[in-house]
This record gives sequence, structure tokens and C-alpha cells, in this order.
Amino acid sequence: MRFLSTIATLCVTILLCVPGAAQSAETLNPPLRTLTTAREAHDISLEEAARGYPIRFRGVVTFYDPYMDSRHAALFVDDSTASIFIPIPNRPILPLKTGTEVEVTGISGTGDYAPVILQGRVKVIGDSRLPRNAPRPTMAELLAGTKDGQWVEIEGIIHAVRLQPRDVTLDVATVGGSISAVAPREPGHDYDSLIDAKVQIRGNAVPVFNGNRQMVGARILFPSMSQVRIVQPPPPDPFATQAIPVAQLLWFSPGVVERHRAHIRGSVTLDWPGRKLCIQESNHGLCMESPQLDPVQVGQLVDVVGFPAVSDLKPTLENASFRVAQGNAPSAVKLVSTREAFQGELDRELIQIEGELIGQDRATGDLTLVLRSGDFVFSAILPKEIRGVGTLPWQEGSLIRVTGICNIRMNPKTTSQGAESVQPDSLGILLRSPDDVAVLHSPSWWTAGHALVVLSIVGAFACASFAWIFVLRRRVEQQTQAIRLNEGRLRHLSQHDMLTGLPNRFLLNDRLSVALKRGERFDSVLGVLMIDLDGFKEVNDSLGHLSGDLVLCEVAARLLCSVRQSDTVARLGGDEFIVLLPDLHHASEAESIAEKLVASISEPIDVKGTRVQISASIGVCTSQEQCGDAERLMHDVDAAMYLAKASGRNRFHVYSDAREINRSLTQS
Repeated sequence: MRFLSTIATLCVTILLCVPGAAQSAETLNPPLRTLTTAREAHDISLEEAARGYPIRFRGVVTFYDPYMDSRHAALFVDDSTASIFIPIPNRPILPLKTGTEVEVTGISGTGDYAPVILQGRVKVIGDSRLPRNAPRPTMAELLAGTKDGQWVEIEGIIHAVRLQPRDVTLDVATVGGSISAVAPREPGHDYDSLIDAKVQIRGNAVPVFNGNRQMVGARILFPSMSQVRIVQPPPPDPFATQAIPVAQLLWFSPGVVERHRAHIRGSVTLDWPGRKLCIQESNHGLCMESPQLDPVQVGQLVDVVGFPAVSDLKPTLENASFRVAQGNAPSAVKLVSTREAFQGELDRELIQIEGELIGQDRATGDLTLVLRSGDFVFSAILPKEIRGVGTLPWQEGSLIRVTGICNIRMNPKTTSQGAESVQPDSLGILLRSPDDVAVLHSPSWWTAGHALVVLSIVGAFACASFAWIFVLRRRVEQQTQAIRLNEGRLRHLSQHDMLTGLPNRFLLNDRLSVALKRGERFDSVLGVLMIDLDGFKEVNDSLGHLSGDLVLCEVAARLLCSVRQSDTVARLGGDEFIVLLPDLHHASEAESIAEKLVASISEPIDVKGTRVQISASIGVCTSQEQCGDAERLMHDVDAAMYLAKASGRNRFHVYSDAREINRSLTQS
């Protein structure tokens, strides 16, 4: 051993002594330079970041939260040139706080949106302070991503507070638009007292992005309430401020850039608890979204506070809250025509209107009645939360009278045509309960459709006496055909999966045998893919087996759309699928199809309004390895699939050698 070591050392020495040898080696594979500032590490392209540049610099922690992301802790470090994100493990929790000076080492990586530091190691140097300078970017700069990860300051009015178990989100209305600011939740802090306060918040700007790494928004991560400076506190009791008339909401106010909460008073005309509240004051109505669930009766006088805003080209209040005042002021109901309602002067007021019921729609969950009156077609909406909405006896063709809030949708295309030119586009009525629908006239039973049914019955009896023999013969033919059809159905059921309609194991074995023989005869390659879904058990546990069945059906449909018509997609059971790829020219074609299937299955699945994210581990094997042995082929593709799952999931693995697979599975 010493002799071999001496020989190796000698060879290396000789190589280094040969002129130009070491220089040629460095030219072929030059070492990557070390990045020594956060600005250098952040401002490289994603292609360069993927090369894994070594990084080393000193900086100050501006944000650290080990709980914000289940994948990793959130850590931002600033070194006076810039800030950069470092995804480090959630555990162990490091002794880091804002202002801690640290030494950071790691390599560059692409991250989820912009370059980050991977394999980061953080060494505590001591206490320091947060950056003094915090530029105040515009909303356009934040949405463009130019301030990604940087220490910035925003100023605005807090419109809402959303509390989660471990963090808090402040919705801040700035001059350029609204943005969310998120921080770890601090026990004992009264966050609701910040609503309507004008504040300055310092933190790291972070992007909101989709699955394609495209930026779709921005938010601010700030470390604690110590980075929130109250410029103007909110009024102690917003309900104690002077109430303004509904008609003066969003009137011209010289010098006003940011609007605080407004206080209005009116009588309740509609209450959809947790969704919408409408009030009327004098001859003016107002509707607003309100999450408040407190019960309130129609006609009661209420005080409402909220932030003035525009919705559907009409004034409204955002984040509105209300409380019942003393007294009642029921609003008078006027019976109007559709033409009068469509003019827009009665918008958001309580009206009555008549029309013929021509249809019902529950596609959105709420019950929508479609009515016609003369040349006008309009809708009446009853929320699904109202008791009794599921069993309503109204028949199409009935003449009905509805009582509710006039809801005019404006046409945004008319806003460019001059002052006061916003024109109505459609008419809707917001109903309060099923009692708001009164049937004035039910349709006659003797309609054209019913008359046709009666004539058909009479004709059938008249023809029955002359066609008895023909009927008997037809009955025999029908029963014979039914027997054949049942045989076909039973054959189909015995060969196909009941849930997805895909071939089952019995039919798969038959097609596998045929495909192997065909491959031997025509000297073609048969590819076999075994697919196991990742995360499917969590879907079943959290959403139920019915949702799990919907996910399986969607996966089956995606598999069928991703392969050829001559290929076979089968379900083995549970969340396992098999794909047969006959008549391939090269074994690499099976890998391309497997890559396509991994991408297709990883796309989010909508299950009853819930976005479900699953992935697939795929094993790939071809007939070239097993020379037509079906049993061995299935065994090897199963082993390759388990290796894909053990290697991190959401990927495919190509069978190479049984010993390699066993060794890899043992190591994992």
C-alpha cells in the first residue's frame, strides 16, 4: 500500500512539473469565483445561480421565522449592499433575532423565484443593528420584482387584520395600492387596535408567484411590531365620529390622498350574514361586503364604519363592521317596471318587480332565478345560506313578483365617454328570503308539451290493437339484444376498473402478453411505466374518499390524454397505475413519456373548489432488458418505481440493474 501511494504521489508531482499541464486542467474546468456580497449573490441570472457559486459574506439578520414555511425556515440577511433569502432547515431553531450579525456561507441557487443561498450555514458573530436606510419603493417597483428580498419601508393605512395561529397579516392601503404585511404573532398584542391607523412598516419585500415562477403580487415580511411606527393613530371609537350621508360618500375632498374609515347610518334593507349588508338612508341605498355574523333584522337602524372604496363603478365600504342603533326605520317598497329599474336611479334601493320565471340556475351555489318582462331579462339571487333554499316549488312559466335590492351592473366601457356617462349594463335583484318571491299566476297544465303527451298516449292505444304480434316479435328481439348487451357489459366489468373505467389487472396481463409477442415479431420495443401517486393518502384523510375518487378519475384522464391511442393505461388498484407503450423505436421514448406524465400529474387538481397538489413516482422499464419475460418486466418496473419514490418523489426512475436498485433502496 505504501508503494502504491508513493507511485501516485510521484505521478502527481511529475504532472505538476510538466509545463502547461496544470494550466490546461484549469482551462478545461475553471473554478467558480466566490461571491462576497449579498448584492453579488442576488443580482445574478437564474442560469448563473444554478451553477452553484460559492458564497461567503457577513451581514445582519433582518427576518427569521422557522414556522412560516413547512419546507424551510424563512431567513433574510442584509450586508449593506443588499438583502438575500436563505432557506435553512426548520430544525434546529437557531439563536437568531433581528439585528444579529452573522457570517453566511453556502452556494448560489435559483430558489422559487429569484436567486437564493442554498446549503446555507449561519455562524453568529454578535449583536448589531438593523439597516438604518430603508428606501420607500412604489407599488409598481414592488410588483416588478426589482425590490425582491430587499429591506424597504411602506407607508399607508391599515384596513384589516387577519390573525393566524403563528403569524399576523396586516392589509395596508398605500398610495399605489394595497399590500399585505406579515409578521410572527406576538402574544398579548392588540392588533385590532391598529385598524385605521396610518403606519410606516419596515421589512423585506417578497414576491407572490405561481407554479411557473411568475410574479403575481408582492407582500412585506417584517420581524416584529418594533418595526411598525404609528404616524397617525386611529380614532378611539370609529362609531363616535360624525356620520355622513350615504350620498356624500367619496365626494371630492381637497388634499385627501388616503381615506380613513367613514361612518354612515341607515336602516337595514338586506342582510346576508358574513357576506353582504345593504342599508338605506333617505332616498339613497348602499351595499357593502361585511364578514360580520351578528344577526340583524330588516328595518333596524344600524351604524356602519368601513373604508370608502369603489366596486363595480359604485361607492361602497370595504372591511365594514356595524352595530345596531336605537330605533327602526323600515324602508318603503315601490312596485316598479323593469324599464324604471334599469335606468339606475333606484340602484341599491328596496323595490318590487314582476316577471315571468323562465329558468333557475344553481351553478354558483346560490339560487339564481331568471325572469323576463317584455324585452328585458333580469335575475333574482337568493343566497344558499338562507334556510329553505333547497326545496322551492316555483314552476317555470309562473308570473312572480320579487321584492329585493335593485342591483345594477354598470358598463365599464362607457367611462371614457365623458362626465356622468356610466351606463347600466344589466339588472339583478338581491333577495332576502324565499318569502320575497310571490307567485301571482301559475302556468296552465294544458301546455303544448302536455297536449303532445296526451295525443301520444291515445295514438299508442289505437295502434296497440293492430300491432300485438309485431310487439311480441320486437319483445323477443329486444330480450335477445338485452342478453347480448348484458354479456358485453359483464365482460367489460370483468376487464375494467369500476371507478376510472380503465383496464384492470386481468385485461392488462392479456395486453402485455400480446404487446411482448408483437415486439418480438416486429423487432420493436415495449415500454412499461408503473405510476404511484405521492400524497394521495393525505387527500383521502383530509378531504374524504369521495374527493379521493375524483382525484383518481382526474389522474386517469390526464394519463389517457398524455399517451397515444394505441397505448394502454390500466389501474392496478388504490393509487397505482400501469402504462403499456408498445411499438417504440427506442427505449428513450419511454423516458420522454414518463417525464411528460410527471409534469401532467403535478398540475393542481380542483376538487369541489379546493386545489389539490399531488405528484407521481414513476418506474420505467422496457422489453430490451428482460427479452419478453412479462413477470420479470413487471417486477423490475415495480422496483424502479419504488426507487423513484425513495429518491424524493415527483420524478421517474429508469430500471438499469436489479443489483443497483436493491443497493439504492437499501441506502435510502
